[in-house]
Amino acid sequence: MADNEHQPPAPRDEPPGSVPPAQPPALRAPTEVTPEQVRQFQEFQQFQELMRQQAEQGLPPGTPPPQGFLQPWGPAQPPAKRPSAPRRFLKAVAGKIITGVVVLLIVVAAGYFAIDYFFGENRDQLPASQTGGGKTEDNLVLETNPYEAVRKIYHHIANGEDGVPEQVCLRFQDRGEKFAADLGYGDCTQAVRGLAAKVTDSNAYAESMPSYTTKTVPGNEIRISSCDDNVRGGIQGGPPLGAFTVKKIEGSKGGQWIITDHENEPPCTNTSTLPTS
Repeated sequence: MADNEHQPPAPRDEPPGSVPPAQPPALRAPTEVTPEQVRQFQEFQQFQELMRQQAEQGLPPGTPPPQGFLQPWGPAQPPAKRPSAPRRFLKAVAGKIITGVVVLLIVVAAGYFAIDYFFGENRDQLPASQTGGGKTEDNLVLETNPYEAVRKIYHHIANGEDGVPEQVCLRFQDRGEKFAADLGYGDCTQAVRGLAAKVTDSNAYAESMPSYTTKTVPGNEIRISSCDDNVRGGIQGGPPLGAFTVKKIEGSKGGQWIITDHENEPPCTNTSTLPTS
């Protein structure tokens, strides 16, 4: 075998300054994409979408996104629309009105219960609107003696301008309609004011009728005469008011009495059939 058999060819002499041919780049192993990188990429896409929406709406760049716009692992949400100025104004006004109504109801209810608690037994101050609807079953609204019921008519008329007509009218079952008509007045209020103007001695007039008497009351109804049942030999200091029919209210607290009828009487003879004691 010859010495040069199967020998590699000798390298060629390269001219000085020549560049060796480039070698192909080495292949790199593929990099694994992490979930965090995917999330960051999605947020970047959402940020780009937000910038595009702000440009369409004429908002300046850098306006903070609405709450909840960027949500991990989810599509971008459109910004929430704020209600218009008129709607916000109407909602604010409606809220204040509702609050005011609630406060008013609370104040009215508290006032009612306070008045009922502190003044529930003050019978002279109760208006006629509170004497119906079963009020007498639980409250002392009227008098528990028939003579006192009639005396209070004289008493309140004697008060004149300081008296309250309703305090007279509430003691009648018909709110004093017949009483006023018998005495020539249009209604009970006119009667009270007209009769009060005729009083010349308020103290004597207020005490012309008795608060009670030792006479036995026959049953649950009695007729009390201004002429026959006065205590001073006649009505003094003002005009006599006629005869009153007074009836006990069944089931009322304490046995209260209300005037159910009225009639005029002839001029009194200034005598009394009641005992002087």
